[in-house]
Amino acid sequence: MRVKDITVKKNLSVDELIKFIETANKFESNIKIKRANFTVDAKSIIGVLTIVRAGIDVTITTKGDDDEEALKAIINLLL
Repeated sequence: MRVKDITVKKNLSVDELIKFIETANKFESNIKIKRANFTVDAKSIIGVLTIVRAGIDVTITTKGDDDEEALKAIINLLL
């Protein structure tokens, strides 16, 4: 399991949101994004829409065989 705290640097456009979801779904690992007491699945477009905004502090957690690669890919899309 990998865990990383980051501050989201940008708002995702529609195209970037689609790319984000497609990227998350390429990995077998579970990918969760947590803000305060609210956690969403990074593979859920509705979940990502509700939590990912520029300037928001989030914790990204990945768990699975490809968790390190998944964490790096997700972070790169948010920074």
